[in-house]
Amino acid sequence: MKKYLLFAVLALVFASCRTDVDLYIDNGDTTIIYSILDAKADTNFIKVSKSSLHGDYYYEEDDIDVYFTGLFEDETAVDTLQLYPISKSEKGEVKSLYFTTKKLREGEIYEVFVIRHEDGLKVSAKVRTIYHIKFNKPSPYVQHLDFKYTSPRTVEWVGGNMESNFQINAGYFEVSGYFHYRELMPGAQDTVDRSIEWYMGGAEAGYLFNSTYNYYVVSYTPCFLFSLLERDEYLKNNSPYGVQRWLKDFEFRITVLGEELYGYNISNSAGNHNPEINSYTNVENGLGVVCSYTTVSAFHTIDQISRRKIRDNYPYGFYYDPNR
Repeated sequence: MKKYLLFAVLALVFASCRTDVDLYIDNGDTTIIYSILDAKADTNFIKVSKSSLHGDYYYEEDDIDVYFTGLFEDETAVDTLQLYPISKSEKGEVKSLYFTTKKLREGEIYEVFVIRHEDGLKVSAKVRTIYHIKFNKPSPYVQHLDFKYTSPRTVEWVGGNMESNFQINAGYFEVSGYFHYRELMPGAQDTVDRSIEWYMGGAEAGYLFNSTYNYYVVSYTPCFLFSLLERDEYLKNNSPYGVQRWLKDFEFRITVLGEELYGYNISNSAGNHNPEINSYTNVENGLGVVCSYTTVSAFHTIDQISRRKIRDNYPYGFYYDPNR
C-alpha cells in the first residue's frame, strides 16, 4: 500500500508544539525547536516557540537570539550565523519561523542554538545532513529502460564513497518511480506537465542494506508500469479525442529520512495518535527535533518498444517519437 510517511512527518514536525516530557523548566517555560535540514534546499527553516503552564506562544522580539553553525558551501571554515524570523506581527511578536539561505553541505554536522535573554539558557541541537547518495542501478550509463520484463529488477544505491557510508545518517528510505509526460488538451494553448507516481518500496535503512555487496536495494517489476497506466483514473477520464501527450524521461526518486526524523516519527507512531504529544527529542535544555532529509533522483528514457506499446495499446493520445 502506498505510504505517505514523508508528508505525514513534515506536517507533524511543523504543526507540533507540546510534548509529554519535562515540559516546563522550574515552572517557567520550555523552548521548542523544530527543523528539517536539506543540503539541497535553497532555504532551510527553523521553528522556535515556547510552552508554559499558560499555553503555547511565540517569543517576543527581544526574548531570544537564534544561531546556526556549520560548514557551508564554498567556505573553508565553520561559520556561525545569527538567524532572523521571516516577519513580525503588528503586535511586535516574532513569527516562529527563522531561516537561512546559506547553502548546506552533504554529510556535515550543523548546530541550531537559541540563547534566552531572561536566564541565559542555551537550547541547542546538532544533526548531520544526509550524505551524498548515488545510484548503482539502474546504471547511470544505461540511457534507455525496457519495461517489458515480468521478472523483478532492482534499484540500488550507495553513499558517495563506501568509506563514508556511516555518514549517510539515513533512518528510512522510500523509493518511487514517476512516469512524467506533457499534455495538450484540444483547444488549449499551453501544455501541462503531469506525472503518475509508482511506489516501489520503503523500509528502515538497515533492512534495505545488502551487507554482502555493500549497497541498499529495493526491487520492482518493470511491466507493472503498464498496469499503472491502465488503472490511472485521470487518464481514463480525461482523454478526449484530439488530446496529445508526450513522454518525458522516467524518474527514479529516493527519499531519505535522517535517523532523528525517523526516530521522531516512530516515537509518535508507537501507540500515540496525538500529534501534539511526543517523547522523542534531540534538543538539549529544550524539546523538539532537529533532523535531516533529502531526495535524490535519476532520469532515464523509456525504450522504443515500451513507448510504442504505450502509444498503441492505450487510448490516451501518447505520441511516439522514434528518434528518442
